Amino acid sequence: MTKKVYTVTDLGPGDGGKGGVVHKISTMMRAHTIVKVGGAQGSHGVCTSRGERFAFGQWGCGTFEGTRTHLSPRMVISPEGLLNEADALRYKHGIHNAFDLLTVDERALCATPYHGIASRLKELARGNNPRGTIGTGVGETYRDLCRLPEMAIRAGDISRPDIRNRLVSVREQQKRDLAAIIRGEFLPGDREEADMEISRLYDDGYLDFILNRFQELSLQVKIVDPDYLGREILSRDGVVVVESSHGVLTDHFHGFHPHTSALRTLPCFTHAMLKDAGYDGQVVNIGVTRAYHIRHGAGPMPTDDPAMLENLLPGSHKPADRYQGQVRVGPLDLVMLRYAIEVCGGPTAFDGLAVTWFDQIQTNGAWHFSNRYSGADDSTYFSSSGEILVRRGADNDQLEYQEALGKQLLGCTPEITTVNIPLDAGRDELFSLCAGALQEKVNVPVRMVSFGPTERDKICK
Repeated sequence: MTKKVYTVTDLGPGDGGKGGVVHKISTMMRAHTIVKVGGAQGSHGVCTSRGERFAFGQWGCGTFEGTRTHLSPRMVISPEGLLNEADALRYKHGIHNAFDLLTVDERALCATPYHGIASRLKELARGNNPRGTIGTGVGETYRDLCRLPEMAIRAGDISRPDIRNRLVSVREQQKRDLAAIIRGEFLPGDREEADMEISRLYDDGYLDFILNRFQELSLQVKIVDPDYLGREILSRDGVVVVESSHGVLTDHFHGFHPHTSALRTLPCFTHAMLKDAGYDGQVVNIGVTRAYHIRHGAGPMPTDDPAMLENLLPGSHKPADRYQGQVRVGPLDLVMLRYAIEVCGGPTAFDGLAVTWFDQIQTNGAWHFSNRYSGADDSTYFSSSGEILVRRGADNDQLEYQEALGKQLLGCTPEITTVNIPLDAGRDELFSLCAGALQEKVNVPVRMVSFGPTERDKICK
């Protein structure tokens, strides 16, 4: 047997269906470990053929199969979230040994509840001009690392005797950072929520609760040294799956500022992690997209079509909330998909695509997609054929460019093509239809098409 790593990358703004794809790969290939990168705010849904349903945040999406999870140094963890998820796995699904299946790199950043408070208060303060956030504080944690590295709490710190003092330092810094927001105005409908968040920030009893949770986690979780990934996981024969949160279109420097993550979401960072760990085996890179476009919250989405909500969302969407915003859907945006692929290095960066939720297209009997925009005329941002140009950079100039690009996209109108789907077509015929259309349009072969929620509904070729 040889070593093989599958990387799974969402080629949209998130919500692409990574959970089911990771579960299928880990089941089909009998993966021994799932390595997580990104942030603890992910919600990756899994539905097994045995009837289990769960939205995984920090455990990998192969957990129901007994696959181990490793939270990598490129993961921002939530100690509170880990305890809550372990309880849910134990009491709802009978997995009594969830922590026995988990290791955490000592370098993984810890998002504290105070970072979550900061994230939510900042979003409430934006009023009717939302940026969009999950609200767990993952982004705030990473931004604080960049400006105040000495205050960062990492997984290796949670058992330190001075952890209370470190939590106090984080809280006091958030008080200083949020002072102007706390004194400011909120929308009338947000005032009660804002007051509750502010009271927690100043509540010593809440501090004691957080401290107790950190200490409880330190007694249950296995924290490992930086060499563990290479020494104990990647050196083993068999399959590893790298499961990432977020999507390429929310990458900090290549998404559409300010509607992005603080984190980097491109697969090149996963490749660098594997290289740093000394991995020399095969890597198979899979990009994930729904068969239609979806975006949860604010941000450019040229194919947004409210009239399609009822046809596309039944059973497949997460509820809207004040922080993440309203979920939007529309025809599959091939211009945006090609941009995401190009940002990652072009079609050769991927060995295949996994297309999810094609069963919804089958049910509707029609597949709508956009292969070009009208209004994509500015040569600073678009090619002569109307493709979105990729600008490379990692500085404020890049953020300004990406924000301007987002505004350009708001002025674009998609040209929609519709393909009728035969109602009596079998899965093999539909796979060929989907694969043929996308191969031609994005130049990446389709390797998986999902026709339903479980691993048995996902066809691989």
